[in-house]
Amino acid sequence: MGIVDDAVHSIGRNVRMDARRLLLPILLTLAGGLTAAAGVAFLTAWAYLTLSIAVGQGPASLLIGLGLTILAAVLLVLARNRFTKKTLTDPPVSQPAAPATGATDFASQIAFTAAFVLARHLGEGKRD
Repeated sequence: MGIVDDAVHSIGRNVRMDARRLLLPILLTLAGGLTAAAGVAFLTAWAYLTLSIAVGQGPASLLIGLGLTILAAVLLVLARNRFTKKTLTDPPVSQPAAPATGATDFASQIAFTAAFVLARHLGEGKRD
C-alpha cells in the first residue's frame, strides 16, 4: 500500500502546484475581462448620451440596441463557423498505376536471394 499512497500523494502534490501556478493567469484574465466589460459599458453610455443629444432619446436607444444586436449576431456567426468548421483533409490521392509486376518481382527476388545467401555465408563461420 505504500507505493499506492506515494503515487496518490505525488499526484495530489502535482495538482496543487499546477493550480497555484495557473491561479494568477486565471485571475488576470478574469480581471481583464471585467475591466473590458466596464469599458464597453462606459462607451455605450457615452454613445447614448451623444446620440440622444443629436437625434433624441428614442432613436438613440434604437440605434444602440440595433448596433449591439448586429454585433452580437456577427460574433455568434463567427463563433459558430469557428467551432463547426470541419478540418480540411487532403484530397484523396489516386494510387499510381501498378508497375509491371514481372520486372519488379524478379528484381526483388534477386535482391532477397542475394541477401539471404550472403547472410548464410557470413554466419557460417560463427556457428557453435
